[in-house]
Amino acid sequence: MLSSAKRIHFIGIGGIGMSGIAWLCLKKGHKISGSDIKSSNIIDKLKSEGAKIEIGHRWENINDIDIVVYSSAVLSHNPELSEAHKKNIPVFKRGEFLTYLAEGKKCIAVTGAHGKTTTSSMVSTMLKEVNLTPSGIVGALVPYLNGNAFIGDGEHFVVEADESDGSFLHLNPDYGIITNIDLEHLDYYDNIEQIRNAYLKFINKTKHGGAVICWGEDPHIKKITRNSEVRILRYGKSRKNNLSYNIINMEGMESEFSCAYEGNDIGSFRLRVPGEHNILNSMAAILTGLEIGLAPDAIRSAIYQYKGAERRFQTKAHINDIMIIDDYAHHPTEIRATLKVARNMKCKRLISIFQPHRFTRTKFLKKEFAQAFCDTDYLILMDIYAANEKPMFGVTSMNIYNEILKTKKVNANYIVKERLLDYLINFVKPGDLLLFLGAGDIGRLSGEFVTRLRNKKENEYI
Repeated sequence: MLSSAKRIHFIGIGGIGMSGIAWLCLKKGHKISGSDIKSSNIIDKLKSEGAKIEIGHRWENINDIDIVVYSSAVLSHNPELSEAHKKNIPVFKRGEFLTYLAEGKKCIAVTGAHGKTTTSSMVSTMLKEVNLTPSGIVGALVPYLNGNAFIGDGEHFVVEADESDGSFLHLNPDYGIITNIDLEHLDYYDNIEQIRNAYLKFINKTKHGGAVICWGEDPHIKKITRNSEVRILRYGKSRKNNLSYNIINMEGMESEFSCAYEGNDIGSFRLRVPGEHNILNSMAAILTGLEIGLAPDAIRSAIYQYKGAERRFQTKAHINDIMIIDDYAHHPTEIRATLKVARNMKCKRLISIFQPHRFTRTKFLKKEFAQAFCDTDYLILMDIYAANEKPMFGVTSMNIYNEILKTKKVNANYIVKERLLDYLINFVKPGDLLLFLGAGDIGRLSGEFVTRLRNKKENEYI
C-alpha cells in the first residue's frame, strides 16, 4: 500500500507524532503535503526539506492526493477529512499508518502511561550507538536523534506506541515494552479495567517468537501478565525479575546503579538523566538490548550517551542563581516523580508552575493532583489547556486549588496565563528553582520567561 502511494497528505502535520511520520515518508521518497492550525519550528523544518504545508484546514488542500493521514486531535467534521471521504481517498489514523511504516522491520513498540518517550528514545540511542542503524519515531525532540524521527537501513523500527486513544492496538510488535499502567486518558477509557484490557490486547498482539518487556512490580501489569501465553520479561528492584537493579548513587542530573541479569551481576550503569523513574526507563532499554543479543558492555556505553529529550526535566537556563527547568509532567504520578528529582537539586525555594492538561483529567484526578504537589514550596496554577476537548461546566484549575487548600501543605496561587510572566519576574529571587510543568503550551512560556530573566539581568548592569 505505502509503496504505491506517491502523494501523502497529513492533517495536523505539526504535531510531534505526525511530524515524525511525515519526515520518515519524505526520506522514503514520497511527496508530502499537510496542514495545521498554526506554524512552528517543526513545520518550518519539514518545509525546508520539501514538504508543502498550509496553515489552516481547507477542503482545497485535498488535491491530487493518494493517501490522507490524520491525528487524533482532528475532529470528524474537519473539512479536509470530509473532502477526502468525498473523493474516496484512503484515510488512515496516525496509529494505523504506523503499521505500514514498520512493515518488513523488527518492531519495538514502547507504550505505558508514563515514560514512553524517554524509554523509546533510550532504546533508539542504544541501537544507534551499537551501529544497528534503526529507524523510528519518538514523542519528543531528542538532541541525540536530531529530532523526533530517524531512518536507517537496519532491521529494527522503534515506535512510541500511543495508548491514549487505543491506537497502539494497530501494531503487531516483535517486542512490546510496557513501562507502567495507570488511571489515565479518562476522556477515552471509562475505568482502570478498560485500560488493563487494552494493554492485555496489546500484549496478545506480540508476534510469535517475540516478547513483552515490562516493569515487573507494577500491580496492573502483574495482574494481566499472570497467565500470559506470550513470553514476558520483567525488570525491577527485586531479583525475582529477569533484570534487577540496586541504586548506587543519585546526585544532581546523574545516577548510578548495578544490575543483575537472570541472577548474575552484569556490573554498574550510569545515566545522565536524573531520578529513579529514569532508572526504570533505562532498565526497559537494557533488558531489550540483552534480549536482542547485545553485550552488557556495549549497552553500558550506549546508555550513557543518552542525554534526555526536550521537555523531560530539561534545564532551560541558570541565571542569577535561578534555575529554570521545563518538564512534560501532566499526571499526578509524573508530577510526584519530577518533584522528587527537583527536591534533590540544591535550591532555597522550589516553585512549581502547572498548566493542567484536559478538562477530563482535571475533573477526575483533582484530589490526586493536590496530593502530588506536597513536595513543592510554592505552586502557581494556570488555566486548563483544553487540547481537543470542549470545556466542561464547573471544571477549572480552581478545582485543584480548592483541593490543595484542604491539604494545608502547599502555598498555592492561581494566575491567568497573560499575567504569569509579569508575576514571576517580580516573585523570583536567587536560590529559586522554577519548574514549569504540563503538556500544553507551557513549554513556550518557560522559554519566554528565560528571555525576560536574561533581559532583566542585562538591564541591571547598564
